[in-house]
Amino acid sequence: MAFHDHHRSLQTEEVHTLLRNLLKNPAKFRHHVRRTAAAIILKLTYGIHIDEHVDEEGDNYVALADKAMFSLAAAGIWGTYIVDYIPSLKHIPLWFREPLSKDKPSNGKKTVRILQIHSGGTSTNRTFFEQYQGSASSSIVSEELEDMACGRTQGSELLIRNVAATTYAAGSDTTVSAIISLFLAMAIYPEVQKKAQKELDRLNRLPLFTDREQLPYIDCICEELIRWNPVTPLGIARVVSEDDQYRGYRIPKGTTILPNTWAILHDPNVYPNPLQFDPDRYLNPEANAAQGINEPPDAAFGFGRRSCPGRWFAYDTLWIAVASILSVYEISKPLDEHGQPKELEPLYESRLLSHPCPFECQIIPRSPSATAAILQTSDENFEL
Repeated sequence: MAFHDHHRSLQTEEVHTLLRNLLKNPAKFRHHVRRTAAAIILKLTYGIHIDEHVDEEGDNYVALADKAMFSLAAAGIWGTYIVDYIPSLKHIPLWFREPLSKDKPSNGKKTVRILQIHSGGTSTNRTFFEQYQGSASSSIVSEELEDMACGRTQGSELLIRNVAATTYAAGSDTTVSAIISLFLAMAIYPEVQKKAQKELDRLNRLPLFTDREQLPYIDCICEELIRWNPVTPLGIARVVSEDDQYRGYRIPKGTTILPNTWAILHDPNVYPNPLQFDPDRYLNPEANAAQGINEPPDAAFGFGRRSCPGRWFAYDTLWIAVASILSVYEISKPLDEHGQPKELEPLYESRLLSHPCPFECQIIPRSPSATAAILQTSDENFEL
């Protein structure tokens, strides 16, 4: 429970930093969202603090995570490399087969390897824990290394390094897409924004996690953000562990399959009018269950024992971001040279990790009192 309270306090603090950054430079909202997601996961995983005013180039750790995730996103799409089509090529040395193809898998591998090394310290003669003992903030890495050094666990530095690197890279990227989608959806569907703000205005202050039961529509918006354009539309490639059959098709053991998350979350028999951003679809879960429609979009987080272990943490980050942003900001379409709203389309990148394509929007404080609430967050203590 203490960890639960700690991470929610951290998420609230960093989202409030996001509100302040949006006030200073709303045009760079994509950068501010990315900085927020990275700051949360870096502090939680390593105890590393990212400055509130980090520039567009970003902190070195953030830039490294970006490069690693770009490589993983490319490699995760089946067919990216020639070895996907001719598996026997994996037995040929990389130095021989790489010149035969435009693919450069080794570049991504080097970046990911650097990420792993940075995750576990640089000294080969002493542990990461010994290097930072007494000076680092409490974090997952510091606690795990302390347990290992004190003999409380049988883990290894390599295991901790790899788990931390995975947490760091994945956690700094995946929630970014959903939060940026909020700005796009609110600009296209202003009626949804008004309905959420009517609910939020009952608080007469910035929301906290303890307000969640009073804000059911915010949960509906979060679920729809996860479903509308899932961050992994084709899921993660898997290998069939034994021979199987599906709708008359034989799937031999060892076959690589891609779960079509997009199709699952856009099935019109389950989600009527699936291309519409419609949080209202989740307002009556009992009626939905009786009709077999509008089920929670759990497929966005994967399936079975391979489902995302950080899903609840990611959802918490999304929830406090959505509630906080809509409390104090009005999001609308950009204006053309004649002062008329420009039309926006929900266009997304064709990658393993899909983000909204670049777009513009207006992000304006809702009132002078909203501006005052944003500015007050810099000195606030959080009671969760």
